[in-house]
Amino acid sequence: MRRGLLALCLFASMVLAGCLGPATADWGSGSEAVEVQFSMEETNVKSALSGSITTESVKPVGCTPGDDGPALDPGLGEPVTFTGYLAASQFYTAHDTMMGARGLDFGVTTAVAVQSMPFSDAAGVVDGDGARIDVKDWSSPLNPDTGAGSIDLDELDSDADTKWFILGLIPNSESVLSGMKALNEWHQPVSIQGYLVSKSGNESNPTGYLKSWHATNNECSLTVNSGNNREDLYVLVSGIVLDGATVSVNGESDDEWVQGNVPLLGRTGFLLFFLVGGLGGAAGLFVVSRTMVMRSASQSMQTLIGAEGMKKAASVKSDAKAAKKAGMESPTERQQRMDKESAKAEKEAKKERQATPSAPVKDDSPLGGFDLDSVLASTSTASGPGSSAPTGRKSSVVVTEAAQDMEQLSVPSHESPRSSPPASVGGQQRSTPPSSGRSSGGPPQRSEAPKSKPPVRRRKAVKKEEVVEERPAPVVHHEEEEFSDFSF
Repeated sequence: MRRGLLALCLFASMVLAGCLGPATADWGSGSEAVEVQFSMEETNVKSALSGSITTESVKPVGCTPGDDGPALDPGLGEPVTFTGYLAASQFYTAHDTMMGARGLDFGVTTAVAVQSMPFSDAAGVVDGDGARIDVKDWSSPLNPDTGAGSIDLDELDSDADTKWFILGLIPNSESVLSGMKALNEWHQPVSIQGYLVSKSGNESNPTGYLKSWHATNNECSLTVNSGNNREDLYVLVSGIVLDGATVSVNGESDDEWVQGNVPLLGRTGFLLFFLVGGLGGAAGLFVVSRTMVMRSASQSMQTLIGAEGMKKAASVKSDAKAAKKAGMESPTERQQRMDKESAKAEKEAKKERQATPSAPVKDDSPLGGFDLDSVLASTSTASGPGSSAPTGRKSSVVVTEAAQDMEQLSVPSHESPRSSPPASVGGQQRSTPPSSGRSSGGPPQRSEAPKSKPPVRRRKAVKKEEVVEERPAPVVHHEEEEFSDFSF
């Protein structure tokens, strides 16, 4: 799990390589922005990095060749170079007066610590062997607070073995401001081209401005005073030279550095490498891994079912393909098709019902127009001559007059339409014997008609689910009949 996460992080870092950069000031007149109007006669530096607009007017100092060697002259000459090994850098989006910011500090967007040496020597420094600086605080561009490291800039003196530039960089153009982001990568060779600044005579300038001891060599590269082996200077930057790229004042150099550029490959090469090596490699690995898994599964199946079983399995697979090609469908496909058709029909029926809400709903019940709710809500059965159902009884079956007439026709005239059921006493039935004579002490009894089968009542068919509870027919008592024998 950890190895997979590490590989994912490394892959993400490759994708984002060169696309991220430090937060720095903007160019223009907005908040957190600087704007420099450069001119050899007079340069105006306008900054909003202190929370308010600050303007500083300075005179650029260039390098002028002469018989006695190059000289630094205000308002004249070519850019001065500061060449060496970039050991540390700091970017600014704001400056605080409470932390000691003053003067041209507000126009500085980047501060760097560069060990002075030829460009070729700086390019030959093995990674890890160069100077390492532990930066604690760099609120003041020209006065970094450093701690334990291979070099402590606070402790440099005349006995030090190395010479250093502490430069507060002020961009001369928007292109230079954008290119300064290349200085975010430490431990690389760099050559910064720009102008020193001056307000008045060489001696009365404050820290960071031109001094009388500042000098250059034949290449107009500034040399470091051996008195303290450190020079703190403001620089109006007009260009930067890196190993394999440059930053120009107009951004039109052939090897112009652009944020997102990848060394050796470049932006276009990196994108092609990512597409071919990344996506293509991922697809290739997927195919290879899938092939290996399928081969392992095939070997395991062959071990389980044998060679003959493998042949049968292959024939089943080929038969299934042939059946599908012929138009046959599997039970799953058939069920899916039927479900889709059912859902489609239901949807169409719902649309039709919504389109015609007043249309009568068709009764699909096998009982036709039989309304069970209406029958259960009725308080009695159908009335009419010959109806034998007791009033007040709720019934689920309605006997029509035609059915009653047929029932009457089916009963002979000499027979009684209904016969009295046997009376039950104590849960047992008893039969009432017919009596032809008069009982002692009682009124004469009529002879009962011969028993006959009860008439068959025709009922409409009902659903099986609608089970109607049949109640026993009530016992009809005749007032003129008297029963004197109650024996069981």
